[in-house]
Amino acid sequence: MRSYTDSWSPSIAVVIWRMFALLLLAALWFMGDAGTEGFILVFALAILAIARWRFSLPSWTTLVDQILCISIIPFWPEAGFGLALPLFETMLAGKPLFSLPILAALVNGYVDPDLPLLLMLVQASFAGWIVLCWSKQIQQYRLEADQERRDRYELEILKGELLMANVQTAQLAELRERHRISQKLHDEVGHELTAALLAFQAFETLWRENDPQAEDMFAQAQMRLSRSALELRETVHNMQPVQAIGIRSLEEICRNFKAMPVQLQIYGDTSRIAAHLWVILNSCLKEALTNAVRHSKAKHVEVSLDVNEHIVRLSVQNDGVLDSSSLPGNGLRNLRQRAQAAGGSISTNTSGGFQLVCVLPMGKEGIR
Repeated sequence: MRSYTDSWSPSIAVVIWRMFALLLLAALWFMGDAGTEGFILVFALAILAIARWRFSLPSWTTLVDQILCISIIPFWPEAGFGLALPLFETMLAGKPLFSLPILAALVNGYVDPDLPLLLMLVQASFAGWIVLCWSKQIQQYRLEADQERRDRYELEILKGELLMANVQTAQLAELRERHRISQKLHDEVGHELTAALLAFQAFETLWRENDPQAEDMFAQAQMRLSRSALELRETVHNMQPVQAIGIRSLEEICRNFKAMPVQLQIYGDTSRIAAHLWVILNSCLKEALTNAVRHSKAKHVEVSLDVNEHIVRLSVQNDGVLDSSSLPGNGLRNLRQRAQAAGGSISTNTSGGFQLVCVLPMGKEGIR
């Protein structure tokens, strides 16, 4: 259903006012004793009104209307009501100086300034000014709406670029780590294994020849294998992150929070969550737990992580009472900005305790 603002517009108001003025002038001609002059005036003003409706005529053309009306007034005094049309057009165009001939005719007494005529002229000027302001307001609204759409489009592009940059950064870090591990295995473990293999081949040859150096060669090969095994264990140990990542990080945060019991529930496949989203989820959980201690008298916290094909949703709710004087701090505002940059959102709910909900899009970047 179309709204009132969609049904009405300045252009429709202009057409209605022009028709009203022409019908009034035609009614005066029909009920009066004017002859051909009155008909010619009504017809000419109607032609000019239609031309302005179909084309964008310059403001100076209103002088033609005024000359026609002023020239017909000696033959038909009611022609002064026709001056309302050019007066309306000059105010509508924002060119009130073009209505000076009307003012001069009133001042010189060429047009009888009776009360109905004055009211008609005042109404015409006021209506033109109102429609002009209305048109400017709508134009300003459209400009602001277009600017808002452009800003929103640019923001969406920026979000996409940021997500792509996060993914590329994660992929680059993964490639660097793989290169470092492969280089370490090649330079250290690979060399030791190769030396051990050569030592075993030499031992096999010496052992067949009953050479007394066979035992030394076997010990050397054994030592090489021990070194390679040690290097391999150290490499595997160094591959493990110092801090927990993924779902382990959320579990560790909940386990290390000693202020009150925290219940964690997980739904869905958490391995599909991209690495850069875990950083936001961890920060949201820490912020929510910190606020539960600082700003409420909570005794229990419930944390749920729900993962589906399209979004990941983290909900942290406590049973405390939020202080009415507490306002969102910088931490929550920063988290909202980070979530919005990733294409998600953060919302809060104070009914029945305090709840923080973080929703992030999985997109195509989720790990399959």
